[in-house]
Amino acid sequence: MRECPECGAVYDGHRWIAEPDANLIRRFARAKKEKKLCPGCLRIEKRQVEGVVTLKGEFMDTHLDEVKNLVDRVAKNGRHRNVAARIFEVKQESGGLVIETTDEHLAERIGKELEKAFKGDLKIKWQEKDRFVRISWQR
Repeated sequence: MRECPECGAVYDGHRWIAEPDANLIRRFARAKKEKKLCPGCLRIEKRQVEGVVTLKGEFMDTHLDEVKNLVDRVAKNGRHRNVAARIFEVKQESGGLVIETTDEHLAERIGKELEKAFKGDLKIKWQEKDRFVRISWQR
């Protein structure tokens, strides 16, 4: 059994589990635990950014907390499906936010959820050869 010393994710022999339940912890309680970084923590350590989400507009001035809460919820839900999908960094700039993610699909999900919740103008630009996406949302 492997356990990530940074985030507590557990590798059960088949896949990484972001938040192991009590049954899994009990099952591996006696097993020898090897400390190893999970894919998400490895990407953060390597500073591997695969998606950039840029949020702009007057809407951001008055609804910043709502937008941040939605982004956090999407990231938390994404981590359950893919332990490597993390928010690397959030930068607050004049008139908006820039969010860097370790997974291109997480960036896309954030953009689509923002459009679904708050409407606005969403643009998705995939880089052809690399695993990288730029998302811009404005309202």
